[in-house]
Amino acid sequence: MSAIDQICDELRELGFNPVKLHTTGNPTELATFEYPVQVGRYEGQRFHLGIAFQEPGYPEYPPHWICIANLPQGFNSNAAPIHSSIVHDGINWSMFSVPPLDFWDKLPSAEKNMRTYMHRHLYRFWSQL
Repeated sequence: MSAIDQICDELRELGFNPVKLHTTGNPTELATFEYPVQVGRYEGQRFHLGIAFQEPGYPEYPPHWICIANLPQGFNSNAAPIHSSIVHDGINWSMFSVPPLDFWDKLPSAEKNMRTYMHRHLYRFWSQL
C-alpha cells in the first residue's frame, strides 16, 4: 500500500472523504479532502486541502506539504508563506512547506498517524494564520 493510500484510509477512519489526486507537478500525489477549519482567523470556513510528501516512508516521515485549493482573495499566509503552486484540472493548489518535525520525531511509532497529524499539526497550522 502506498503512503498516500494509507493516509486516505486513516483520513476515512477520522470521518473525512479523501480522494487521491495525481498531478503532473511536484508533488505528484496528494490526499485531498474538505476540511472545516476549527480555529483561528478562518474558523468556521471550509477549504479543500491536500496533504503530500517530501520524502517517502510514512508514517515514520510525516507529510511535508499542506496544499490548499483556490485560496480566497486576501488569504493571510504571513505565518506560513506559500512555497509554490501547481494547477491541476483548473484548480490552483497553493503549497505550504510545513513539516511537523519539531514533534513528530519524538513521537512513539503508535502515535505517528493522521489523528496526531490532524489534531496537532493541522490545528497549529490554522491557528497561526
